Amino acid sequence: MSSDTSPWGLHPFSNQKEIRLQWEQLRIRIVKRGSDLLLVENRDGSHSGSQLGAYPESDFRRYAFQSPVESIHVQPRTPDRPLVVQPIHPLRLAPRAKVEFYVSIPLDIQLFAGEGKSGERIERIRGEILSDTWFGDLAGGVLCYAIKSRARRECPTIDSETTARALCKVEIHNRSIEQLHCTKFCLRLDHCHLWRSEASLWTSPVHIRFNGNDQLSSIDYSEKAPSEAPQATKITEATEAPLSGLIRRTFAGLGNSLT
Repeated sequence: MSSDTSPWGLHPFSNQKEIRLQWEQLRIRIVKRGSDLLLVENRDGSHSGSQLGAYPESDFRRYAFQSPVESIHVQPRTPDRPLVVQPIHPLRLAPRAKVEFYVSIPLDIQLFAGEGKSGERIERIRGEILSDTWFGDLAGGVLCYAIKSRARRECPTIDSETTARALCKVEIHNRSIEQLHCTKFCLRLDHCHLWRSEASLWTSPVHIRFNGNDQLSSIDYSEKAPSEAPQATKITEATEAPLSGLIRRTFAGLGNSLT
């Protein structure tokens, strides 16, 4: 069984026949059988590896390869949909003012047979099961995930060795002459890289510019890690290249339309 302390990165089989990975309630067991891999996913909340069973013959997904797989590469990914986020307290941002938030976001787990980009994709597994939600009106809205974690003014501590989560720093700048009333906002992460700094994972920072109730918001995505992540190493490329000036519906709240 794999003895690596971190679930992320490369896990060689070496002389062992299985690899076990764990993030809080999610446990994944990968068993090597010749040129096949058996994958068992468990979310029962138990922290005992024995809950997966000594022989996973009744509840597994099987993958067959041309030759025996020598290692498993585990890579974090941002969710495949936008996230609807609520501040801990409703935000009322004065004209021209700025505010910074930190959001703990759930991650997907991408498994490869082999190392990195040269490896064969096995499966993408959600670190957490999220609820579906709709953001926007019927004509111009988008299907999102609702997350329970709230946007905070203070930077929390996240241990990505035990939790399939990353921190996202969001700056909101009210560039209008109107007060911004916000009870929730739509956070799109497909233009964010993922970075590792010590035991934490971070997304690239997101800068949102509120341009007024009758206009859509502008969004800038950084190419760099946030300043709160010292000596950060990029471990996952963004799904889409980071861009500046993207126009998107972002805010919903009392006193303003979706902008």
